[in-house]
Amino acid sequence: MEKVPSFLEFWAGFYNAAPKVIIPGTQFPIGFTILFVIFFSSARFFYTYLHTQVFGFDFENPKTRLMIACSTSLTHSLILIPALWQALRCQPYKPSAPIANSPKYYQDAVTALLQVCTGYMVYDFIFMLAWNNWTVHPDDIAYIGHHIVTIAYMSQTRVLGAGHISAMGLMLTGEFTNPMQNTLAITRFAIQMATEDSFWHFIHPYAEFIYAVSYAFFRSVVGPLQIIHISYDLLTQEGRKNIPLYIGIIWIIMIWGIILGSMPWTVESIEMAMDGLQVKYNETYNYGPRYEL
Repeated sequence: MEKVPSFLEFWAGFYNAAPKVIIPGTQFPIGFTILFVIFFSSARFFYTYLHTQVFGFDFENPKTRLMIACSTSLTHSLILIPALWQALRCQPYKPSAPIANSPKYYQDAVTALLQVCTGYMVYDFIFMLAWNNWTVHPDDIAYIGHHIVTIAYMSQTRVLGAGHISAMGLMLTGEFTNPMQNTLAITRFAIQMATEDSFWHFIHPYAEFIYAVSYAFFRSVVGPLQIIHISYDLLTQEGRKNIPLYIGIIWIIMIWGIILGSMPWTVESIEMAMDGLQVKYNETYNYGPRYEL
């Protein structure tokens, strides 16, 4: 008998035990998505307590609120990465493959993981609007666009019953650098609010350097190579059988849009990596009026 990977066994069991909610008039389940909107919202309240009551940062300071948001984002990544790794290892890597060929536990685990990520995107969108008095701030447009593209891609793979491998592969390479990126986002604000020579000051140079090296590598090497392969697979005869050509072209445009849209951060990370432990985001860095009291 096939040995079920531990993380996939957990997520399949969790998914089957969770309440089922279907969008009226469809067969599209969203119960697990709603569950994780609630979970990540609760995690945000926990991190609010941690950063304000334990670490002593001022909740009214916009930098504290961003640290709270980044802590929740970091949690999302740490939840997904191990399970995505197992899901991609235990089945052939064929980006456009139909999911019906996979075992039932695998189908349930994949559906769960896609809904976990969708739940995070919905949660983040809600709190992003709430932070800005229910309006869209110009600085958030790129993030909102990323969320819309991600949700659309993942939802379409579930509707089509194919392409989940490509979605999970993109999720894994995208989330892999997220813990380092969010750690940097936390430490760069913490050093401006904490006492001099704090723990935050000690780890910040290493957080910035590790993030810079990992992000530069994944966005300039791994990401483009991965997207080239996915684009090729979607355009092959077999790929077009599993994913209609017009949808495949839309997916290709979306994923290239994300990697090209991240170029400013990629260039920045390369420059930061070349600077070594000489930090860019120091105690005096000016983040602009949005991050001032």
